[in-house]
Amino acid sequence: MLWRKTLTYWRSLAIVCAIAYVCLLREPHVTLPSVTDMDKWAHGVMYLVLALVMLWDNKKVGIPASYSWMIVVLFSAIFGGFIEILQEKYFYPRTGDWADWLADCAGVGIGIGVWWIGRKWHARRMAK
Repeated sequence: MLWRKTLTYWRSLAIVCAIAYVCLLREPHVTLPSVTDMDKWAHGVMYLVLALVMLWDNKKVGIPASYSWMIVVLFSAIFGGFIEILQEKYFYPRTGDWADWLADCAGVGIGIGVWWIGRKWHARRMAK
């Protein structure tokens, strides 16, 4: 039974692997457009998507909403910090940056907000 619940998280695992791959490339294959703080925006969007996918997977497993967002925040904060430490220590010329980690956390917060608003909107539509 546990393996079935674990398999439900394949989407979240795919996003985690994609984030790790993109963040740990020695030399990025894509140059970001010259928009102010584009790197921070990219971090925010990646973690916003991670938060939404994890919340969806938690819902499919049956984790109550009151715990689900805490799981997402803790996992994402630890994972984002771990990636920044790995960049600094082992993936030269990449560097760890506290601002990137804060952008990760902001993306998660926005993702949780979007999820919450979506749930409220969906509940109102279903009540009609």
